[in-house]
Amino acid sequence: MTARPTVSKNIQKTMELAGISQAELARLTTLPHPTINKILHGLTKDPRLSTVLLIAEALKVRLNQLAGVDPLPSATEDI
Repeated sequence: MTARPTVSKNIQKTMELAGISQAELARLTTLPHPTINKILHGLTKDPRLSTVLLIAEALKVRLNQLAGVDPLPSATEDI
């Protein structure tokens, strides 16, 4: 089983809106770049909650937004 596509897609969308690269996200979260890459490509089985929380904090969104429960910020909102 791979990471939920919604989480991966929402991380990618939020990164794009914020203008953050994988390398920058790795730096902001202190996670290894390969870990970020695997999550974004859906290759990580059930990413740890602590990992997704670090990503949410770095992207300045809520966990529920990355999970698809709440809508992502729009391009006009400040990320």
